Amino acid sequence: MNEEARSRYDLMKELDEVFREVRKLIMAEWNRNNIHGLNMTHGRMLIIISESGEIRSSELAEKLSITNGGVTGLADRLIELGFVKRERSEQDRRAVRLMLTDEGKAIIGEMMKTRERVMMKLFDNLTEESMITGIELFRQMSRNMTEPEE
Repeated sequence: MNEEARSRYDLMKELDEVFREVRKLIMAEWNRNNIHGLNMTHGRMLIIISESGEIRSSELAEKLSITNGGVTGLADRLIELGFVKRERSEQDRRAVRLMLTDEGKAIIGEMMKTRERVMMKLFDNLTEESMITGIELFRQMSRNMTEPEE
């Protein structure tokens, strides 16, 4: 590997390490502030269901970038806690819709406050320009991971 390629590789490794550290810190902050003991994916799932009113499991899987089986496992936990209910579609018995229960609706406000506290701490002291650059960076990384390889 030539010097330029080595330097680029070292930068990628450092970016990867910093990314993992920030992700770990975000999850720790979420867990510190989360009074319901739900992980971030459970929280995101509740927020998506809240914004949708009701949603098919397959749509939720797509929005969360997880498998239908993953949604089932997460939903089972939320159903067990009384935050979500599952109903089969009248038109297509294979289709399952998820919706919030009254208890689920009641905790959304707290979940959103937790999310906001984490975001405010995470992005404190960043300029708008830095945030725009960050958005562009993460969108490009997302495209890199989702576009077919040539």
